Amino acid sequence: MIFVDRTIPLLADLLAPLEEVRSVDVRQLQRDELIASGCRALMFRSTLRVRRELLEGAPIEFLGSVTSGCDHIAPEILADPHYRVALAAGANANAVAEYVLASILLWNAQQNIPLRRCSLGIVGFGNIGRRVAEYCHELGMEIVTNDPPLVEQGFEFPPYVRVASLTALLAESSVITVHVPLVQGGKYPTVRLLRQAQLQQSAAQLIIQTSRGGVIVERALLERSRSGVAVAVDVWEREPDVSPTLARRALLATPHIAGHSINAKLAASLKIAEQYFAFRNERFEPPPLPLPQRIRLSSIRRPEQALALLLRSRQFDADHRWLRSILPERRSERIAAIEHFRTTYPERTEVFCTSYDT
Repeated sequence: MIFVDRTIPLLADLLAPLEEVRSVDVRQLQRDELIASGCRALMFRSTLRVRRELLEGAPIEFLGSVTSGCDHIAPEILADPHYRVALAAGANANAVAEYVLASILLWNAQQNIPLRRCSLGIVGFGNIGRRVAEYCHELGMEIVTNDPPLVEQGFEFPPYVRVASLTALLAESSVITVHVPLVQGGKYPTVRLLRQAQLQQSAAQLIIQTSRGGVIVERALLERSRSGVAVAVDVWEREPDVSPTLARRALLATPHIAGHSINAKLAASLKIAEQYFAFRNERFEPPPLPLPQRIRLSSIRRPEQALALLLRSRQFDADHRWLRSILPERRSERIAAIEHFRTTYPERTEVFCTSYDT
């Protein structure tokens, strides 16, 4: 028996040839149900907090999360060799990169500053960061990045990307975007990576936060916005709630939907299905996906044309207006509205692609 979060598209159909699949509301999921059904595999989104007490006594062997991060899964579960944990790393990378691109183009439309005179600082050069770099290089921006773990691994950065210290990146970048996982300890922790002291020294006129709530200190971001810096925020410290004060001041404020394109959702389902088939030693043949063909940003002549295409398809501006409209509600009602909004998010297709996506 496989349990699949009923809000995940396509995945139940992909897994059905292997064994019985049950679509479930994971918000109501109980340990007794997992045990009684003989559930061997559980497929879920980051809204499910996977803890030992949920799984104890159940015959589950495989945990599939249609997300790139794993901070919603307890560390002891991740470390337990009994469980095979599958993630959909990179599935939503282009979707988030488009959000960053839209934020920059919105800011540019307001400020009317030639992008060729702007520098972009990318903190974290993983699946998302490298796509953002390619898009913004095509816009003529200077690209600076900071990613010490990649440098240690000997990663070969694209020739148009300059590697710098975090201090130097903050001091010289007119736009800053952050794309790191939430890491509590170790050599390179990212919790509270950007605090008030760092942001006060920053030259940035636009700061974009799409990584994880808590990587940038929200109060510090608010203070920068009060001093005239534009901010675009999709992730929040107290999710599923947002900071009404910061959301009101933001150029773009959305409830963690940057990666919610239908392309990303289907790609995540394919990644998890492929890993489960491999776990079962079965051959996986992915079906063709009925999605519009994406285009290269370099084929668009003017930034305002690119912005119009993005907003027509991804509708981040509509998401921003919706979030602003519910800010006056009581906290409990606001949280319920946000959770419903994310669960029932419309099918929005991606517009552009990079060399990493072909």
